[in-house]
Amino acid sequence: MAEFSLNIQKHIKAGLVVSGKFDGSHACLAAATPGGTILVHSPHRQPSINLNDHKQSSKRLSWSGELAELQIGTEVKSLCVGRLGEDERDILLVGTISHVLAYHIEDNADVFYKEMSDGANCMIVAKVGWVPNYVVVVGGNCSVTLLDAQGTEIFWTVMGGIVTSLAVFDFDGDGENELLSGTTDFEIRVQKEDTTLWETKETGGIVALTELPHRQFAYAIENGTIGVYAAGQRLWRLKSKHKIVSIGTFDINGDGVPELVTGYSSGKLDARTFSTGEVMFKIQLLSGVAGIVEADYRRTGKPDLVIVSTNGEVRGYSAGSAMQTPEPGEMIRDLLAKKQALQMELRQRAATGSSMYYGSRLAVSLMTNRSAARIAFAAGPGLLVHCAIVFAEGVFEGETLVTHPNRPQGELEIALYPTKNDPVDIFVKVYVGPPSTDLLQVFEITRQLPRFCMYEFIPKPQPIPEELLSNGVVAEVAERPQRIAIWLNQSLILSEELEVPEGGSDAGCIEVWLRGMRDDKVHCFKSNNSGKVTIQTNDETFAGDIIQSLAMYLGVRELSSEATFPAEESKMLEALERVKGLKEVDARLQAEAAGGSTLLKNIVVRLEDARILENIDDMRKRLMQLKNINGDLIREHEIRVNSHRELAASLKELNVGVQRAARLRVGKAASNAVARCRAAIQDENPKALALAIRHG
Repeated sequence: MAEFSLNIQKHIKAGLVVSGKFDGSHACLAAATPGGTILVHSPHRQPSINLNDHKQSSKRLSWSGELAELQIGTEVKSLCVGRLGEDERDILLVGTISHVLAYHIEDNADVFYKEMSDGANCMIVAKVGWVPNYVVVVGGNCSVTLLDAQGTEIFWTVMGGIVTSLAVFDFDGDGENELLSGTTDFEIRVQKEDTTLWETKETGGIVALTELPHRQFAYAIENGTIGVYAAGQRLWRLKSKHKIVSIGTFDINGDGVPELVTGYSSGKLDARTFSTGEVMFKIQLLSGVAGIVEADYRRTGKPDLVIVSTNGEVRGYSAGSAMQTPEPGEMIRDLLAKKQALQMELRQRAATGSSMYYGSRLAVSLMTNRSAARIAFAAGPGLLVHCAIVFAEGVFEGETLVTHPNRPQGELEIALYPTKNDPVDIFVKVYVGPPSTDLLQVFEITRQLPRFCMYEFIPKPQPIPEELLSNGVVAEVAERPQRIAIWLNQSLILSEELEVPEGGSDAGCIEVWLRGMRDDKVHCFKSNNSGKVTIQTNDETFAGDIIQSLAMYLGVRELSSEATFPAEESKMLEALERVKGLKEVDARLQAEAAGGSTLLKNIVVRLEDARILENIDDMRKRLMQLKNINGDLIREHEIRVNSHRELAASLKELNVGVQRAARLRVGKAASNAVARCRAAIQDENPKALALAIRHG
């Protein structure tokens, strides 16, 4: 049962609920509404005298009993609370598409206002290892920015996609927190300053991250998947048909170990053990979950699990809440499923001829053919493949494919189309048996698709395409050719293993020509006996994937390179020019809007004078002027919104280009490339940007 329940009678925006002690002692809730207003609920607030209420009437935050409203004036994208500096009181931070506002609720005053060209999609107040004090970590449009207590930018780094979730935890066990980030390009990354310690790809955009005990963390994906990683290895994951809104931790059963709490858009909330994913507690709200926070809302000295729904309902559960017993219908369904499984097992054991499968085999092979990576099965003599079920992340829509031929056949091929250059684990169940039988043998098979399985080996083209002669990357890895050959054999699907020539003019040299089966582009990988690696390609993303994969396999921590991609350079320089022009347009539009606002205020004053003097003709004239100016302001606002969208798109294009340039290097060289590109973009220097892309 809930310890308390109330309703603030306001609609809450999903995912934008936080809790803080804005006066230093009493827990309050803060939440964003769809209309761009921040609601602050303080059940223990002492009522103010009328004089103070009159003074606060001109402030941004206005109280009405236990509830206050803070008008932001634009759509709120992110909320967080925390302490910055020596003050014991929490500060509320509000992020929008254009700025970050730090607001002191108790003082009813701004702490700082920071323009953010990349926006503020998510924010946390945290202590990261390379900064001595607590900072605001802001995830934006392909970037992460750190702000200090005064709103000054102290760190910036580029990301591969729009940053949607952030957390900090000690990943490597050195006693200092690393930054954990999730993006819309399916990537989860752990980094210390500009150095990436670990990264992985998931099956969808990351919507939430949270720290767990023992250097573990939980993640949630936009497709309803939730899972847990420990030391870079996934412990478990499961998928729901409902969208996940928020995740957190709370000791719901009072055993001293926190559980992973998940809130869904359907109104369902459950608590699971983070080691196995077993459900320990669950409830159902009347509307979707808007947020989950941990707060001492009853002033008992112990925090409660506070759940806020989208219709304003607030519930609180204490540690050690009673376990929710399963409903009778759910218990009956579980028992019927067990009964069916046992009946099937008895039927199989009693069936005659079950020994006919003894010693049977199933041949499995991976190949590249007809523009796809393929897995092929061949049944033993007298047996046919009746059905195959393939589970693979990010390969099929829904992650599972069931192939059921009209007629059972001795061999079966299944085409696989991974969308990204990442290793993919595939799990297959193959049903094999003789023709016209009810009893089938099931083979369970696990295979891993290599990282570059969507590139097939081809002979050297004649003539070589012109764009390959000038485009590409050159790097010195200083490694034996045999190790590079082993990496190639593990990264590609080859009909026979690649061997390094030991004699002649080509001794110790490797040359591999590949064709991308997604886009039919031709690429070449070369290395000589001194460890010089050359990648001839006009695809900068593919070159970055090759460099990162090779460096990871060889254990290379520092790697610089020379890159030549004229088409990509031209796109980035064009984007830089667009950004420069759009910034000028935005400044001019803001000045025009300020002038229009001043004129509007003057006309309102004159309208009020005419009303007092009962001058009807003058009132009619002023009202017509107000209507015309208001129409002009609305049109100018639409122009500013469209201009800002174009500016955000251009900045994203620049940040993605910087990320691609950084992936052509490893370690300090990658950090230097990011820093030099950023400096060139800030200085609007196209020549410096081109040099940073080429040389890092």
